[in-house]
Amino acid sequence: WLKERQGQQTVNYSPWITQCLQSQAKWVKVMHGQARLLALLADHQIDCVILKGAAAAMAYPNPSLRAMGDVDFLVKRCDRNRTARLLEENGYTLEHEKDESLHHYGYTKDGVSFELHWRIAIVRDSDEKLISRLEEGITNREIRETGGFSFPVLPVELNGLVLISHINQHLRSGLGLRQIIDWMMYVNALPNEPVDVWSEKLRPMLRDVGMEKLALCVTVMCQRCLGLQKNLAGCETVDSKLCDELLEYVMEKGNFGRKSGETGKLASFSLDMSNPVRFFKRLHAGGMSNWNAARKHAVLRPFAWIYQIGYINKRLIKNGISPGKVAEQHTQGVKQRELIRALGLEVDRNIDVRRDKPSAKN
Repeated sequence: WLKERQGQQTVNYSPWITQCLQSQAKWVKVMHGQARLLALLADHQIDCVILKGAAAAMAYPNPSLRAMGDVDFLVKRCDRNRTARLLEENGYTLEHEKDESLHHYGYTKDGVSFELHWRIAIVRDSDEKLISRLEEGITNREIRETGGFSFPVLPVELNGLVLISHINQHLRSGLGLRQIIDWMMYVNALPNEPVDVWSEKLRPMLRDVGMEKLALCVTVMCQRCLGLQKNLAGCETVDSKLCDELLEYVMEKGNFGRKSGETGKLASFSLDMSNPVRFFKRLHAGGMSNWNAARKHAVLRPFAWIYQIGYINKRLIKNGISPGKVAEQHTQGVKQRELIRALGLEVDRNIDVRRDKPSAKN
C-alpha cells in the first residue's frame, strides 16, 4: 500500500500499482509467446512483421506499461496457408473455423492469443496496390528491440498506416483509449530528420486512402486533451467542432479496453441500415456464422438472413433489451454514421480508395 498525504486527503495508489504490475506481467507473457512464434517462423523461412502490440509499444517511454492483447502478425498472402499449417502442427489451437473471406485466423497457445493476418482489417481484397505496398513492407521490414525482445516491424510510415487504420476500424464498435494513445505515442516519436516521415511519406499515403482527415483530427484531439506537444503539418486545418464531436463520441461510446456488449453491437449494426445491400449482406453473413445447419447443407444457405433475424431477436430478449433501447441505439448509430462521414471515411469499415475515383485530384 502506497499512500501520499495531500493536505487533508489521503491518496491510495494501490489499485493503480496493482494494475501496472498486472499489465507488466501480461506484457512479459505476451512477449515471450511472440518470441517463440517468431523463432518458429524464422526456422521455416517465413517472413512476417508484428502489427500493433509490440510495434506500438516501442514508441512508449516504458513499453511494458502498454496494455497488451493479442499477438497480431502479418505474412504475405502466398505464405498464409503454409503458416497456418505450421502453427497447427506446433500446438497452436485454431479458435474458430477458417473463413478465407476474413483477414485473419485466430489461434491460442499457452494462454496467449495470436492472429495470423494476410491483410489488415479494413483493406479490401481488391486493393492490390495497398496490399502489395504492405507486402513490400514485409520484405523491407526493420528489426527493433524493446525490453530485451527483438521483433520485425513494418517501415515507420507503414506502421503509422496500420495504427490509424486500427482507429478507423474501431470507430464503428467503440474506440478505446489504447488505440488513441498508440497513435499519440507514435506521433510523438516520429522522426523529422533526415526525412520528415509525416510530410514526405505518411501523409501522402493517408491522403491516398482517405484517412488523412482522421489522422489530423485524432492528433489535434490528443494535443487538446492528452498533452501531446508535437505538431503535424495540416493540424491547423482541423475543424474544432469536428474534433469536439470525435471527443464526445469517444467519451460516450469508447470501449476503454472493454467490449461494447449487445447495445454497442446494435449501434454498429444500425450503421448498415442506410445501405440495404450492405445490410442484407451483413444479415446473411451473420446467419451463416451462427447457423451450423446452413454451413452443412447448401439448400439452407439462401435463408441464413432469416435465421439471423430470429437470432438477433432472441439475443435481445435474453439480454433484456427493450424496443426503446433498440430505438435509442439506432439513433446513436445514425449519429455515429454522420461523424464517420464527416471524417471522410466509409461507413462499412473499408478504406475509401480515393485514388481509384475520378474526384481523386480534388
